[in-house]
Amino acid sequence: MSNVPDSPTRSRHHASLASSALALPTRRDIRITTLENLQHFVVLGNYNTNIGRVVEDLSIALPSNVGYPAQALRAALRLAPNIECLVLDVPAESPISLLSSLQFPNLRVFSTNLPHRALVAFLNSHPHLDALALRDCGRSAACPLRGVEFSNLTNLQCPSRCFVGILRGPLIAATVNLSRMTSMSSIALRSLSSSHLHSLTVDYFNNDYDVILHVINATPNLRKLKLNEKAQPQRRHDGSTRRPWNDLQEWHRSLLRLPFLEEFMLRTLISVCTGNRTELDVVTAWARGTGRRATPHSNLYHIALMQRHLGGAPGLQQQLSHWFKHERGVWARVTTVAVGPSDSFTM
Repeated sequence: MSNVPDSPTRSRHHASLASSALALPTRRDIRITTLENLQHFVVLGNYNTNIGRVVEDLSIALPSNVGYPAQALRAALRLAPNIECLVLDVPAESPISLLSSLQFPNLRVFSTNLPHRALVAFLNSHPHLDALALRDCGRSAACPLRGVEFSNLTNLQCPSRCFVGILRGPLIAATVNLSRMTSMSSIALRSLSSSHLHSLTVDYFNNDYDVILHVINATPNLRKLKLNEKAQPQRRHDGSTRRPWNDLQEWHRSLLRLPFLEEFMLRTLISVCTGNRTELDVVTAWARGTGRRATPHSNLYHIALMQRHLGGAPGLQQQLSHWFKHERGVWARVTTVAVGPSDSFTM
């Protein structure tokens, strides 16, 4: 069968795309959030390879409820061989072979929601990552990534059940997530005892009253600590206000056992305030203790609280406030903003 020449209309369309691709300013950071964006990037990148070659930070976050052609995503990744940071959030039905045979020699930061069984070969071929952020492991009884070597890893975020098997290298920052009802952050924390962490984020269930003790025993040299409370599914909104930090003086003593701590952040599903204690009372007690013989924490200068409005209903809008220590050890609230229940906050 003979080749059919392009029609004048199609030729003009190709010429227009080529002209647009050549005129498009190149960018080092690209964020793709729709299938249309993805396909547009691939089309223009095929006309002008410099569009992809200069990209260093690539984020592809496609809607979770929309199907997409996996080959288009793979084509987009191939167009950007020099990326140093890759964020990849894709629908759950993505093929296990999505990252098969892809190589990024400069990749140092990788974040994805792909199940861990889809990452074994890819991570084995990228052993020099500095930072790795993983979400739910998937259906595997044991994490498929156990034993993968990461000689340079300094920042790890992953579910607690996978943490022990993945932990490699001289970690400086870690985030331990709870992804299952039976998960326990304490096991992951014990695996950190030989590291030199400066920053730690820990998910914990609201009935884990020893969470701070696990942190102290595993990582006594912390400078930044963020505790992120989670409700156990079978006890959601049970009305209980018992929390590990409710005993203000005991919590203060615990923080003193982290002598290098500079920043402490707490997210809770309830309010830290009660009818007879204000937020200032709580922050001051945690930082300075109570009573005449109180011992102020020598290094702590920042406390952040994300909590429910006092008297507000569970699951609704929360309040985020930042407190800083000023001259003579006086604590003052600098900012207070309303946030949604799914929002996060950082150091």
